[in-house]
Amino acid sequence: MHGRLGKAYSTFALTDEAYAMTAGGRARTWSGARILALQALLQVYWVGGATAGALLGTLIPERVTGLDFAMTALFAVLALDAVTERRGDLPTPVLALLSALAARLLAPAELLPVAFALFTGALLVRYAARVRKGPRRA
Repeated sequence: MHGRLGKAYSTFALTDEAYAMTAGGRARTWSGARILALQALLQVYWVGGATAGALLGTLIPERVTGLDFAMTALFAVLALDAVTERRGDLPTPVLALLSALAARLLAPAELLPVAFALFTGALLVRYAARVRKGPRRA
């Protein structure tokens, strides 16, 4: 599955885990076929997990608490892994944190969209500054 079909599927099958695994330096040496296979497996994992969760979730008693924190913990682990993988890119998580804090102060009822908008704007400003500055020299 190469070319447009592969790119279309890759866009459709993008998950947080696939992004986290392919954004690191090690993934730059991977072939397109390997990345597509990884995305397909992770998509099956997502769909299978969501289906199993929907079916089995009805068996969990109402009095059980704390399961809602599992996704927060997953994202925290993925974020920490990404930060340790890219040690030289500390400004990105700092920008994300500042965006979230600013959104909390500016629009607490719409925290997530405002934080995403602020973070995207900050990344675009940082990118424009890097382009204007020119290529880095080692």
